[in-house]
Amino acid sequence: MSKYSVIGQRVWRVDGPEKVTGSAKYTFDLVLPNMLYGKILRSPHPHAKILNIDTSKAERLPGVKAVVTGKDTKGRKQGIWRRFPELCDEEILCRTKVRYIGDPVAAVAAIDEDTAEEALELIEVEYELLPAVFDPLEAIKEDAPQIHEGVELNINVTRHIEWGDVDEAFKQCDYIREDVFKTPSQAHVCMETHCAVAHYDYNNKLTVWTSTQSSYYIQRLLADILDMREGDIRVIKMHTGGGFGSKFELDSAQFCAALLSMKTRRPVKIVLSRDEEFTATKRRTPMYIFSRIGAKKDGTLLAKEVRIITEGGAYTAMGATALYLAGFFSSFPYRFPNYRCDAYRVYTNTAPTSAMRGFGAPQATFATESQIDMVADDLGIDPIEIRRKNGMTPNYEVPGQAYIQSCGLHQCLDKIEEWIKSRGELPPNHGIGLAAYGFMSGGIFNWFDTP
Repeated sequence: MSKYSVIGQRVWRVDGPEKVTGSAKYTFDLVLPNMLYGKILRSPHPHAKILNIDTSKAERLPGVKAVVTGKDTKGRKQGIWRRFPELCDEEILCRTKVRYIGDPVAAVAAIDEDTAEEALELIEVEYELLPAVFDPLEAIKEDAPQIHEGVELNINVTRHIEWGDVDEAFKQCDYIREDVFKTPSQAHVCMETHCAVAHYDYNNKLTVWTSTQSSYYIQRLLADILDMREGDIRVIKMHTGGGFGSKFELDSAQFCAALLSMKTRRPVKIVLSRDEEFTATKRRTPMYIFSRIGAKKDGTLLAKEVRIITEGGAYTAMGATALYLAGFFSSFPYRFPNYRCDAYRVYTNTAPTSAMRGFGAPQATFATESQIDMVADDLGIDPIEIRRKNGMTPNYEVPGQAYIQSCGLHQCLDKIEEWIKSRGELPPNHGIGLAAYGFMSGGIFNWFDTP
């Protein structure tokens, strides 16, 4: 009999019965007495000055109970990097400028969704269009449009790692290879879209029911941007119909529902449409990865140098973490005695990029594993063998960042090799792909100076 109550045992899934019977309650299901329904007006332009917003027609529409714009936000900006105020760069409702198609401009609360939608059409916004830039390689050029005032070359965040003597190591290499890898954007496409119900009561307390992955982040960010005490805000996490990183941060549904409720003293519900999910929520970070790798003839890796340029979108969000982890995992899970990484997160006139499954690690791993296979092929070395020769081992230090206390890479490679041999000869045009990947545990995170 096992001495453990959880490890090695079948564990009861606490939320299982509710979900399989259909009785689980999601934010979408929530209906409160006297509840209003909110909708958000978004920018149709990627880059423009806001000259004027006229909400008078919307306010006069029967059934409309409140309209809010950037004037109601007191100019406060949100961002999770409270240590760096300059990275708190996102207005939930834009006052003077929009920076991507989907940037929120105004919000309406009405007695039903149809009335709220009709009210949006009555809001008149006068824009002055500005040049836009969508690719980070174009955005860092001297003549590129400036997305945030005072930010040179649109560079939002940088990351630098220097380990060993990279330049000298490359001189000692028998073999050097250079490649460029590009990874795309990717939407989370959760079954449940972003949604929130907010109620600001007559005791000046705010309650927000929402689909979120981080209740306390939302509480803290709402308190900051609404100028309230955290103790006066309660965030209730409902069942979440998918998150994958997209629901870590404060989103427009949560904030606009709260602001509208504060104005009406009634519960306000906002559910983003599927179109809004694709155009106006955060997404996986696209990256250009320029990678140079050097080795001896026997496949021993001596040096690696990477330059990473990421498409950050219009705002910082949690995207700085993706940049950090891309630098971390560009040397992972191999022993590089000499390693250099120069990484740049660049503002573009696109929806902000942020957390998504792996948080920058999958992009870096794709580039690393692809290049390791190329090196093995060029040198005539078995893909398993080159990974076995250079794989991390316990007590190895990831260049300047963390110590690996436990690592089963070599045992995994042995098992894989054993399994491949047991398969025997494969049919024509069949092959077995191989890649190595690992991730951190225990919450390692080194602060880095930024921007």
